[in-house]
Amino acid sequence: MQFSNEEIDAAMRLRSLGLSWEPQVGHYVFDETGACDKSSPFQSKVYFILNYDYFMRLVGGVERFKEVMLWLPDWDDLRRLLRDLGVSDSQVAGFLRDRRAIESGVERLALYDLLESQLASEMNRQ
Repeated sequence: MQFSNEEIDAAMRLRSLGLSWEPQVGHYVFDETGACDKSSPFQSKVYFILNYDYFMRLVGGVERFKEVMLWLPDWDDLRRLLRDLGVSDSQVAGFLRDRRAIESGVERLALYDLLESQLASEMNRQ
């Protein structure tokens, strides 16, 4: 799995908009602080949580993990988050079609952008 710099930047914006998460097996994370001294099999500073207990011990617990690691939602995570915000599958399909995201190979980045706009809208309503 590879994440573009644009996707990592988008994940940072999602976090700044209040996207909360609980680390789980199967999540991808970006190690912003260099807390993990092992090399990544994916790309520099990107890790896949497979051994949950190892990662939590490595950084000092769940709360510390959430402070030093940035969640990189994958396609399934993004679709679930969008559904939870009431964005229908047909709305997602239309958004991806309008952005020509699939043809351009930036579908996941487009989903990050859609989620960002939804979270920003939620914040404005509150």
